[in-house]
Amino acid sequence: MRKPRTASRLLRTALLPCLGLLASCASSGGAGYAERLAFTDGLSAEYKLGSEQKRLLQYYVSDTIRLVRSASAGETGIRDGRLVNRSSRDVDQVVIDGGTPGVVLASGPNWMAVSFEPGTYLYFVSRAHRQTWLADDYVDDQYYLYLPDFNGQAGTVRLGNVMYAATDDSFRAHLVVDRESFSGVDARQSRLPGRYLK
Repeated sequence: MRKPRTASRLLRTALLPCLGLLASCASSGGAGYAERLAFTDGLSAEYKLGSEQKRLLQYYVSDTIRLVRSASAGETGIRDGRLVNRSSRDVDQVVIDGGTPGVVLASGPNWMAVSFEPGTYLYFVSRAHRQTWLADDYVDDQYYLYLPDFNGQAGTVRLGNVMYAATDDSFRAHLVVDRESFSGVDARQSRLPGRYLK
């Protein structure tokens, strides 16, 4: 004769594997994970970040920033009985790859000066008004690369004290930070002996 399934058996077959999983999480001290998210005015308000706290965070640039500067020089004249026309063009290009870490040097309402290399910095601003070019990807309170004269193709940016043209998809670049979350699980396991009718 088969014994009827008791609550004790049901508990063992259905819940014990789950409790084992919870126990393994608890023994490892809980599960933690990090996520990278856009730095926004809302995030700053949620964590009550002032200027000093903003300087303690590690920032990353979301997308590649490509800065270009060119200078031309020319010479015309007569040399050895010939007309001479010489020209040269120097192109200086700075690339900051997406994911490059940076630190905040200074900040104010809706702006931050971020350095990706000692001695230089770029401005990032919220309320950058990029909805025309970013459409649904635009988030008003994210901190985008400051391009005051952006025309849909390029915009002027100051890297330290030198002016560059930000090209390609530089207008998409915004600041992101890591956020780490932890969740602790306390689990206990007990075995019920069961009960028989008296």
